[in-house]
Amino acid sequence: MIKKAHFGAVLTAALLTSGCVSSIVTAPFKVAGTVVETAVDAATQTQQEADEDRGKRLRMAEKNEKKWRKKCKKDPGHKDCEALADLDLERAKLPE
Repeated sequence: MIKKAHFGAVLTAALLTSGCVSSIVTAPFKVAGTVVETAVDAATQTQQEADEDRGKRLRMAEKNEKKWRKKCKKDPGHKDCEALADLDLERAKLPE
């Protein structure tokens, strides 16, 4: 009699937790899929993101150029002034 009750309890517990067990077994694979998708998203870049990054770089370059010009106004012999003069020459060659 005890064996039947014990068997019944085990069977009932197994049926009640079967959903939980399958969730626990499949959870690592679901998490791994999410991690892979996130890694792929982080590794790829949309055209809009690329354009935004290029815009940031251009703004920073303009900001640095303004600093160089300010330095060169104060000290024409500064090492950055030669690079700035080369930049001006290259720009003069570009078609408008």
